[in-house]
Amino acid sequence: MEKIEIIPLGGIGEFGMNCMGIRYGDEMIVVDAGMGFPEETPFGVDISIPNFDFLEEYRDDLTALILTHGHEDHIGALPYFLKKFNLPVYGSRFTLALAEKRLEEHDLLDSVLLHRVEANDVVEIGSFKIEFIHASHSLVDCFSLAIKTPIGTLIHTGDYKIDDQPVIGKPYDLKTLAKYGDEGVLVLLSDSTNATVAGRTPSEQAVIPAFEEIFAQAAGRIFVATFSSSMHRLQVAFDVAKAFDKKVCVLGRSMEKNVEIAAEHGLLVIPYNTLVALGESRGLPDDEIVYLVTGSQGESRAALANLANGSYKGMEIEKGDTVLLSARIIPGNERAISQLIGNLYKRGANIIEEKRRLIHVSGHASQEDIRIMTETARPKYVVPIHGEYWMLFRHKEFIKNHIEGYSDENVILIENGDTLEIDEFGARISAHSDLEKTFIDQAALDEIDYDIVRERKKLGFSGMISLVVTIDKDTKQLKQEPQITVQGVAGIDPLNGLLETARESIADAVAAMKREEFINKNGAKESLRVHLKRFIQKETGTKPVIVPTIVEV
Repeated sequence: MEKIEIIPLGGIGEFGMNCMGIRYGDEMIVVDAGMGFPEETPFGVDISIPNFDFLEEYRDDLTALILTHGHEDHIGALPYFLKKFNLPVYGSRFTLALAEKRLEEHDLLDSVLLHRVEANDVVEIGSFKIEFIHASHSLVDCFSLAIKTPIGTLIHTGDYKIDDQPVIGKPYDLKTLAKYGDEGVLVLLSDSTNATVAGRTPSEQAVIPAFEEIFAQAAGRIFVATFSSSMHRLQVAFDVAKAFDKKVCVLGRSMEKNVEIAAEHGLLVIPYNTLVALGESRGLPDDEIVYLVTGSQGESRAALANLANGSYKGMEIEKGDTVLLSARIIPGNERAISQLIGNLYKRGANIIEEKRRLIHVSGHASQEDIRIMTETARPKYVVPIHGEYWMLFRHKEFIKNHIEGYSDENVILIENGDTLEIDEFGARISAHSDLEKTFIDQAALDEIDYDIVRERKKLGFSGMISLVVTIDKDTKQLKQEPQITVQGVAGIDPLNGLLETARESIADAVAAMKREEFINKNGAKESLRVHLKRFIQKETGTKPVIVPTIVEV
């Protein structure tokens, strides 16, 4: 029986790690391979990516990787995916230009086949016929996907908003979307990030008046902190700076890289004689320079944080500077941003946030954009994607309550690891797999096993106990008192006698063990570990990591 299977590996019920398998028969394409920022960052983890090992059972079915756009939560895991599955990759010129930089870091560029596509290009990949629909977003060169299969068409929106007047490029291509709506759409996989926000998402043009007022009024240096991928915002900053006879200097590696790539491809137009290097900027009067900087999320290594700490190449934020935080706060970054703002205020800067002035607009669809998308595509089924679970739920509720013809049966909530199966009899979740994240040490570009992170987390919360038991090689009896070393465990004081009692308990446990139990040394260590664990938990209520060692002499 013919059917489509939709299998999300990430991006459902969370921000980041967007990745989805779409399978028909014995063929599967994968849409996006993104990274995320895990809660485990205090335990030596920089980023997380989907667990691509899950796709091993589909290895022979995999045919291509399709990229909707170049944000890190959609392409950041690309090298790790391609190390496991060397598939041809399809994306826009800007998306692939960003991807190439990542592939170069991993020495993969020469071994990967990249296909550059443009809006309204149609590619055939086995049974799939895919048209790339121009989408408006905070980035440029973005696509929604119309994926035709023998049993119906899927629309994958990617990240989008219905921007009628973007700063760069054309509005969202509703005409092409409507063509598919007229033909019949089976499934709409739809961005849910702003599903809780009423109305339309403002155009990227909406920030220009506030930028003009701030640039006109600021008496000192201006620092604009935004996402390095927010090309519309960067274009506004360049244009307004030019209008007020100010020069622009770009600070931060990712900002410098993205500005260079976008300018090379003609997607960012830098006015003549506006861009200056850092050295030249230092010699300009304070009221004639604008700095575009990374660090809007309070990242400790980014340019703005270093400027706030006085450690950026001899520069620092000073009294009289104006800092525009022209970006939304990504959930989880509130504390870092609060600390950053405090440091900026300490240095005498004037801070302008999006809550005070309209200096940021979202790149994602609000409720009325979702209505336009859904009523234009007119799908049989809507599947909310890209967002935390409560956003997916509110997306579903909005469609059910405000768009005629939709109910629980055809607005379907899925989670990472689900297999959503659609055929002539309907749609159902036919299977679920628990998908653990894969963690990345960004400095070494290496994967970190989930068990290692879990162990680090446990160490961080509960501490560690080292147990060394020395026994006679022949008799298997204790040769000396068990050695117990405690690190970071609450409730154990060298003076309260608990360690001595623990040693005695371990000595009794060793004496009670039969000689043959020591033949399997791993089994003997586990028995002693469990014994000490129960003792410590009973006495202190804690669950530290216990590392046992048996030494035979």
